[in-house]
Amino acid sequence: MKRREILIMAALLVGAFITMFLPNTAPLQHIMGKKELLHEVNKQGRYVSTDEVAKAIMENDPGYILVDVRSPKEYKKFTIEGAINIPFEKIMDEENAGYFDQDIYTTVLFSNGSSLADQAWLTLRSYDYKGNKVMKGGLNEWYKTIIKPRKPADDELTAKLEKQYLFRKGASIYFTGAQVIGNSGSSSKPKAPSKPIVKRKKKEVSGGCG
Repeated sequence: MKRREILIMAALLVGAFITMFLPNTAPLQHIMGKKELLHEVNKQGRYVSTDEVAKAIMENDPGYILVDVRSPKEYKKFTIEGAINIPFEKIMDEENAGYFDQDIYTTVLFSNGSSLADQAWLTLRSYDYKGNKVMKGGLNEWYKTIIKPRKPADDELTAKLEKQYLFRKGASIYFTGAQVIGNSGSSSKPKAPSKPIVKRKKKEVSGGCG
């Protein structure tokens, strides 16, 4: 087995082990086998870019829900406009299923980097929850590309990179002007979206973790 596959499966097993001992966790059973889950992971389709997230916010796209999976303490220090806080250890709570176990919205998970959000995605996907994505690079990438974008050097500037930079520069003005990162310096906390009202899908156990 390749090193990358070993790391992925190790993260999955750690996440699954932690989830088993979380309080108020819904009595669920894994329904995806390791091979099937590994196939899903290798598609790399779970990621969305910081540019996509910024564009969705700026255009008030109602199809996205942003979920900060870090701790409440980290969330209070800074987050992204409109994001709700569901710490990793609470993602499998029954009360949060409406955000993750549905097919109406695209739920974007993020953390400081990608690792914690990836682990959350792996845990959710192992229960066949669909429609969840990960913001690649997390808040570290958000800061570098959206809050403080770097202008490409003249010798590497192309029409595509120039267009991307102009978008990011506009996004930087939009977000820093709206004080969307740094909740502690804002007079009011970004309003969280209403919890989607959806019916839980019935799942049939097949395969398991073995």
